[in-house]
Order: sequence, then C-alpha cells, then structure tokens
Amino acid sequence: ESMLQSAKLKYIFPIVLLIAFFLDGSLNQIFSSTLFQYPYSMICNLTLMWFVMAIFFEGESQINFTLWSFVIGIIFDWYYTGVFGVDTFIIPIVVMFIRGIRPFVKTTFLIVLGMDMFAMAMYNILFFIVFQMIKMANVTTTFFIGYSFLPTIILNLSIFVILYYPIKTVFRRTRGTNSRSFM
Repeated sequence: ESMLQSAKLKYIFPIVLLIAFFLDGSLNQIFSSTLFQYPYSMICNLTLMWFVMAIFFEGESQINFTLWSFVIGIIFDWYYTGVFGVDTFIIPIVVMFIRGIRPFVKTTFLIVLGMDMFAMAMYNILFFIVFQMIKMANVTTTFFIGYSFLPTIILNLSIFVILYYPIKTVFRRTRGTNSRSFM
C-alpha cells in the first residue's frame, strides 16, 4: 500500500505542478487590475509554493524536484517570461537550495511558511537582478522592494496560509509511510 500511495504522488505532483503553473498565469491575468495597480505589482507564484510544500511533505516518494524545476523553468520562460534561461535556472537554484535546507529543519507550519517566504524572496530577488543586468527592468532597488517585492511576498504568504492544510492533507493521503509523523 505504501508503494502504491508513493506512486500516486509521483503522478499527482506533476499534475498539480502544471495546474499551479497555469493558475499563476490565469490568476495574474484575471486579477491584473488589482495585482498590477500602479505603482504596485504583485505576482502570484503557486508553482514555487507547490515545490516548497512538496519538498517538505513528499515523504519517501523520491520526486526528482531538480528535473521538474528545470522543466517547469523552461516552460515558464517559453510561456510567460519570453527570455530564455531566466526561470530555467532561477527556479532550479531556488528548489535545490530549499532541498538542501530541508534535512536540517522540522516540518512545522512556521518553518514551511518561513521556507516558502525565503524561496519567494530568493526567486524574486534573483529575477530582479537578472532583469536589471539585461536591462529589462528599469526601476530602482528601493522601488522594486516597496512596490513589487513586499506586495508579492505578502500576497503569496496569504495564499500559503489558505493552502497549507489542504495541500498537507493531499500529501498525507498520498505519501504512505510515516504519514502521521509530521504536523
């Protein structure tokens, strides 16, 4: 039964990853008048949130997060960014960093929330730096922090609080062994 549940998760993970990917674009589009109300801009990043939660909740399923982050990064660049290589490298860097931290911290609400916030911060800062370097972002660092970075973090942390328990429940039901070992 444990292997069957783990196998289920191997199918559920990429399906939800693609759903998160399309929801990111759709929610940003549907709520654009609210999310991108000058001078503010907030970007919904369910894809990265899904990676963070999956890294903490996967159990023994052995999902290849690095491969998936690279694949979704390519798709992000192709579908949303329009600049090849940005998300293709930033998403895997963030995912590998969170995977590296994972063995050293407990899986509690506050730790996963903090790691999600850290992942969002790392992603957005790297994205801003790259876009500054290639001259596609022409705003000051102060403007970026106040009007894009902080609102984006607040938006995604709000979504995280709403999705944490439902996502944790999905993993608890699909991960198999030691399913009661995390809070």
